[in-house]
Amino acid sequence: MKPFVSIIVPMYNVENYIEECVDSLLKQTLKNIEIILVDDGSPDRSGEIARQYCEKDKRVKVIHKKNGGLSSARNAGLKAATGDYIGFVDGDDFVADVMFNEMYVTAKQDDLDIVMCGYYKHSDKSGQYFPPTLPKDRVLLKQDLKQELKRAHETQFIWYVWRNLYRRELLRDNELYFCEDIRFAEDSPFNLYAFYAAKRVKAIDAGYYMYRWNPQSLTEVPYKPYMDENLIRQYRAKKRFYETFQLVEECEEDLQTYICKHQIPMLIANACAGQKPSKQIRRHIKEILTYPMVQSSLKKTSIQNDKLLSGQRLVLLLCKLNVPIMLEFFFKRKIAQ
Repeated sequence: MKPFVSIIVPMYNVENYIEECVDSLLKQTLKNIEIILVDDGSPDRSGEIARQYCEKDKRVKVIHKKNGGLSSARNAGLKAATGDYIGFVDGDDFVADVMFNEMYVTAKQDDLDIVMCGYYKHSDKSGQYFPPTLPKDRVLLKQDLKQELKRAHETQFIWYVWRNLYRRELLRDNELYFCEDIRFAEDSPFNLYAFYAAKRVKAIDAGYYMYRWNPQSLTEVPYKPYMDENLIRQYRAKKRFYETFQLVEECEEDLQTYICKHQIPMLIANACAGQKPSKQIRRHIKEILTYPMVQSSLKKTSIQNDKLLSGQRLVLLLCKLNVPIMLEFFFKRKIAQ
């Protein structure tokens, strides 16, 4: 029998977490599933552990591939998936036993293309709940989704593929895959296309997904040498999306505000987190301020923008004035706190 749901699990250096992850999938109350473990050339025991699970349970499949990054691993899983719906679980996370049953049943009952749920952010001490950022417990149609796309960055509903269940036909018919040249924040361009293509979407206010805060993960390490080029590629992918579907005018303010509110501070904070002399850091900040996506956002976003907090307005002003020395001081002080 064809599986109801295919669950794609990319693995890279997750040997300390992968057993809890896979065990939570094998405990699903929805039994007709396939679990696709993608060993992305991991140098640890992740691939070996995956093979052991494959031998124990026929629902588990393993793909071994050369390291290509998270997007590449997810794409390998997408090509192998055979289920009616597709879910994603990162190898260092885990899920509630009822997650895929509840989401699949909801999807079938309401004939949905995408189902979204909430998630818990787990640390060693506690778990904080984050509800879905779309209107909850009602079916959103094409016209609703177009309105939501106008504030996709403000509400952040395009963040994270792992809290969503996607109809496989939606992804297949629209040839939707992850951009493999983007190795940081790759979810949002993928979700822009997926939600635009979707006709029926629903968000469930329940915390089925358990996101593990891991200080050693790619998203949490203080300094990311690849951040600049990846955020530039992400921006270009989003611009292509808006241009392709003639949404530039409607969605430009949302994107520009987001860049000023989040991505410019992220870029400058990353520059200041590197172990470099101040002279090099200031040179890097000066370079950041020349990026076309940064210049465009600085030009089009007012310091009086009511979506910016006071600290964000100060950063925006310092960027407009082009004073790397003050920006370095501001962000190094924040890092030290």
